[in-house]
Amino acid sequence: MAPDALVLKKDDLFVQTTRTPTTTTTTTTTTTLTPTTTTTEIPSPQPDTRPVNHGPSAELDLSGKKRFTAPYVNYIQKDPSSPCSLTEALEYLQVDVLESLFKQDSLAANQNQPPKNKPHNLTVVAMEGCHSFIILDWGRPLIDDMVSGYMVHSASYDDVLNNRWSTKPSSGSHLPLENLKPNSRYYFKVQAKNVFGLGPVSDTLTYVTESDDPLLIERPPGGEPIWIPFTFKYNSAHSSCKGSQYVKRTWYRKFVGVVLCNSLRYKIFMGDGLRDPFYSIGDTFGQGDDHCQFVDSYRDGRTGPAYLSNNLPSAQGFYRAYRQQPVSFGVIGRRTPHPFVGWYECGVPIPGKW
Repeated sequence: MAPDALVLKKDDLFVQTTRTPTTTTTTTTTTTLTPTTTTTEIPSPQPDTRPVNHGPSAELDLSGKKRFTAPYVNYIQKDPSSPCSLTEALEYLQVDVLESLFKQDSLAANQNQPPKNKPHNLTVVAMEGCHSFIILDWGRPLIDDMVSGYMVHSASYDDVLNNRWSTKPSSGSHLPLENLKPNSRYYFKVQAKNVFGLGPVSDTLTYVTESDDPLLIERPPGGEPIWIPFTFKYNSAHSSCKGSQYVKRTWYRKFVGVVLCNSLRYKIFMGDGLRDPFYSIGDTFGQGDDHCQFVDSYRDGRTGPAYLSNNLPSAQGFYRAYRQQPVSFGVIGRRTPHPFVGWYECGVPIPGKW
């Protein structure tokens, strides 16, 4: 990570913005018979419901490094023993899809131009102890602007120096950014868009991610695992996740496959070979918490309910009773002592889009 002394100039990073106040206009129309007064009010924008600024509960992260703070950074507190959950962090924010903005379009449809105003009130929402993601949040558009979506630009420190920005679309007023590296500085900015083009770019925010959890990752000999995009065969009814698929080789000569819900929630499967079917993993004692070992986590994770296992017919699969035990192959699921689950959260981010 580049030292803070090398960061861009302050003026290049961010400027606090404020919402432009709306006005109320009154017009009077008079006839020769009866004086009539009508009042036309321009509707005010919806108030922002994002949480006020919350600093971290502790100044230092799990590795003893000082956490990054700024007026635009909100921290979500987390039980240190619980795995990082992007799903939980998103539930912290109000779901805000741009349905109401389409109503605004009719008020501004005669503009026939790109958005006039840059996005405002940008906020970085981070979860304590979780370096691999942040949620970028911003205020709703001003009432006189026609906005149909946003483009979110992000870059690491090195990429900023080379003017290389990654861009993702958003249909609402916040977007998660995943697979961030620990102890790394990132930059973020947002642009509104409509059918006529892109509006002005917001002010740029910077954020430094936390350290990796030194007690979480269990690396086998050889260092970092290599997750390879690969479409393997599996029973889709066994998975609550429907996203991208990745595989890696395990230390005991089997392949682990994951189907992503997002980078921190996924369904874990196992197979003997890449061309063979991949199967769910049953747990004789528990709900699959210790299966996080298969994605290199020292800790037990959080899992989805076993309703899939209870409601679906029994099926072939792998199973075991406790951590470090070799898996066996047989019948798992309903009417067996080996239930399986639809998803896992292990705190270990797996690269990929969702």
